[in-house]
Amino acid sequence: DIKKGVELDYIMLFKDLLETGFKSQKQVNYYAKEINITEKRLNQATTKVLGKTPKEIIDDRIMLEAKRILAHTTESIKEIGYDLGFEEPTNFIKYFKKHSKLTPTEFREKHTLA
Repeated sequence: DIKKGVELDYIMLFKDLLETGFKSQKQVNYYAKEINITEKRLNQATTKVLGKTPKEIIDDRIMLEAKRILAHTTESIKEIGYDLGFEEPTNFIKYFKKHSKLTPTEFREKHTLA
């Protein structure tokens, strides 16, 4: 049961900001500043209510979008990386592999409908 309260308010604000900013803003401190709370306070709220840190939530959102684009488009890995705010394609590939244990190419091969 999620109780209404200040924690839930912070999380709703965080999720709204994340939805519009995840491609350009990947730092927890950006979202905390926008909500006007400390990183520690945001961390307490998300951990208490969702069981995840703000960084994990940001990473989950980026990975969801990356997987969606990989599975449903023919955009190059390089284009997807740039689209998601990575300055170098290699950074995107390393990030993706760290979070999914597969390279973007491996993921695409497994999840694209033939």
